[in-house]
Amino acid sequence: MIKKYGKAAVIAAIAGSCGYVSAATISATSAATTNVVSLEGVATTANATATIAINAISMTMGETYFAQDRIELVLSGANARFASYGPSGVTPSVTCNGTDFLLESSLSTPGNTASFTIYQKSAGVTSIGKVCSFASLAVLASSLTSSGDVTISSRRVSAGVNSDTGVAASTGANKLFSVGSQITGVTVLSALNGVVDFQSSLGLGFAADDGVTAGVTGKGDAVTLEVASRETWLSTTGAFSLTFAISAASGKTFAFLDDGGACGTSAELNRSTSNGRVAATAGAVTINAACTAISYSNNSLQNLTGTAQTIKLEFGHKSTTPSTGVVIEPMVFPSFDATISQGATTRATGAGLLPGTWTSNGSTVQIPYMPINSTAGAGKIDPVIVISNRSAATGTITATLRDEAGNTCALTDAALGTIAGNRTKSIGGLIRDAAAGSSCPTLNVAGGERLSITLNVTLPSGSTEVYSGYTVGGADRVTVVNSSNGVPNP
Repeated sequence: MIKKYGKAAVIAAIAGSCGYVSAATISATSAATTNVVSLEGVATTANATATIAINAISMTMGETYFAQDRIELVLSGANARFASYGPSGVTPSVTCNGTDFLLESSLSTPGNTASFTIYQKSAGVTSIGKVCSFASLAVLASSLTSSGDVTISSRRVSAGVNSDTGVAASTGANKLFSVGSQITGVTVLSALNGVVDFQSSLGLGFAADDGVTAGVTGKGDAVTLEVASRETWLSTTGAFSLTFAISAASGKTFAFLDDGGACGTSAELNRSTSNGRVAATAGAVTINAACTAISYSNNSLQNLTGTAQTIKLEFGHKSTTPSTGVVIEPMVFPSFDATISQGATTRATGAGLLPGTWTSNGSTVQIPYMPINSTAGAGKIDPVIVISNRSAATGTITATLRDEAGNTCALTDAALGTIAGNRTKSIGGLIRDAAAGSSCPTLNVAGGERLSITLNVTLPSGSTEVYSGYTVGGADRVTVVNSSNGVPNP
């Protein structure tokens, strides 16, 4: 059987037998700019028709080319498209070993492929190893809609069949430029670290002052966010928006910021009848109706072109010597996300940011020894713990229990509650029930335990005292010395 081969196939086969056939190679140098092209900048109206010039592209042929074959240059990455050209534009300049090849091209609609048709090839001249140089090409800036490297490759198209795919002449030789955001990160530069002052401010203010913003007269505690950026090509100085929300810890609130009693209905920040204050260096701050979250928004964050910018929120009291208001609750704040947007498009996110912690200098009382036995009858041992609050403030009560084996259990203010101003409160039964119940599954109260108890009360230590002791079978009270009294009560 006689097999028929096309002319191109015969020539390619002969060339291959002589060791000539190989893939084409392509080599490109970086675009006119060596910076990263700004995603935000190319999306602006001002750069809608801007182009990014590409330095000359060199392509070495690896196969035999004929008249009517096409050489195609293909862009990849970031959705890059060539800028249109044609009769009314600038036609790319192409040279291929002098007059051995003559090419023509037209690209009237932007696309990722530029096609050049060979309409004349010198007779008897092999194309393998010939070099074509393409100049005056450009990328349409507004086509760049995602981050990444923009690369270029080549291919031969003959009778609709692709071949001779151009690979990079060396590592990275086909990279034109990169595309990325101007914004490089959103971080917490300095976290909340306030100590709620129960010693001299009844828990209405902080013990130290960050002193960073106007609007907080008394001592305040601040959190600072940093938005970092870089200088990019086609950067925009236009407005970005920054939004985030800081939530109170579970079971806690920012009620001190609206102590007019509106929390739960229509909370409002910085009202004249409230004592708590929050201020920001720029932008707007709001509070939700339940006083459990503070939201921040800034729709005019500008000039993110290489210089880091900071946003600060400060919490405090409107008086330098607070005496009225709602107590600030110590808490560990949960993480939050901060978002930078350009219009409706999110450009950067600071995820899982940690805003910090509010601690207190309130009362800490150590009860070094407390026996507990929940067995009914004459052998039952009940703790007797009474807190005396001689201040006008209302305090929350938390406790940590530890047995002889080292097992621990933390009891929150949800379990132990609060103590009002100028009152006493008995919490021995609450601790007994929590230790004997599911709140402290590691403690064997039914079988008898000897506990070490640490009480934390958000009250001034000078006006807070704890009596501790226990009863056996409901009688025979025994006093236990603790760190708030130092000696047994009479």
